This record gives sequence, C-alpha cells and structure tokens, in this order.
Amino acid sequence: MGSRDLLTFDEERHEYRLLGGVVPSVTQILRPLVDFAGIPKAVLDAKRDLGQRVHLACQLDDEDDLDEASVEDDVAPYLSAWRKFRQDTGAEVVLNEARVADPALLYAGTLDRLMSLNGAKWLIDLKTCISTPLAVGPQTAAYLRALGDTSVTHRGALRLRPDGTYRLDTLTGADDWACFMACLTLHRFKESHQ
Repeated sequence: MGSRDLLTFDEERHEYRLLGGVVPSVTQILRPLVDFAGIPKAVLDAKRDLGQRVHLACQLDDEDDLDEASVEDDVAPYLSAWRKFRQDTGAEVVLNEARVADPALLYAGTLDRLMSLNGAKWLIDLKTCISTPLAVGPQTAAYLRALGDTSVTHRGALRLRPDGTYRLDTLTGADDWACFMACLTLHRFKESHQ
C-alpha cells in the first residue's frame, strides 16, 4: 500500500490526513516565501477564485468531462492557452490533480500535472500569474519527493496567460529541495512552540 492509499483530504476544511493524523500541506509549509502585503484582500480573493476555476476547467478538459457551455468568459483564454500548450508540444497527461504525501516527513499536497513531454516525464504546476512565483521551485520539489517517482526528470511552471498564450518555465533550482526543507523545519518549530 503506497502513501497515496493512506492519504485522505477534507475538501471543506482543506485538510490532509496521513496515517490518521493531520499533516501540513506543501502550500502551508511554503507560506514564508509568499508575500501578499499591500495587495487588497478583494484582489487576492478574485485571483484565487480565477485560479481555482481555471484549474477545474483544465482538469475537466483533460478528463474529457468539460461542458463547453460552462466555461466562463474570464476562464476561456486560460483554457485556450492550456489546449494550445498540449497541441503545440504533444504533451500527454499521466496524472491530473493528484494528491501525494510523504509518510516519512509527514506532509501532503496536490500536484497539478504529471506529463509526458518530448520523451521525458515532467511534473508541471499550472499558474495564472504574470511571472513564476518564488515558491514554485520548492513546491514542485516537494511534490516530486512525495510522488516518489524517480522516472520524473523535469519540473516546470506553466503560465497560462489571459491572451490565450502560455510560457513553460523550467524549474532547475539546485536549492529548491533544501529551501522546502528549511520551510518545513520552520513550520514544525512554530507548531511546537504555540
């Protein structure tokens, strides 16, 4: 039985459980790398909502379960960018919105895509932002470790743009895993001192 078989997720509480206990998510662990200071809450909420709707549309499209009439106007160009990326590159989805966990380090998360691209396996994180966020390198390194698939040789951030274009940024930071571990250590330290 793999760690994915021992993992449960409570959607309403956004809570991962592994081996019967609550474990932090990759996103929670990497919070120290994310600074939204000065950005109004309404703007953040709107951007988060758009990102979730884009992710859902791309997921349903990959599963051949998307009702085209349900695609909202603000989501449509991002979905077009996703489709264009797949058509241009011939990339094939291996895993789609897959929950993963590390039973040794006790963390979990949901990776966006595991893809076959140009004969290699890629772990890809979908983004709807202008530039690749600082935390994405450590985020994908953590997902890759939790996935435990040594045949995955590449990590990337695929930025879907509101004009229907895309950009794939290869993530090669040698210190991405070390950064995640530093954040995990900080997260555990703070939890133990509350």
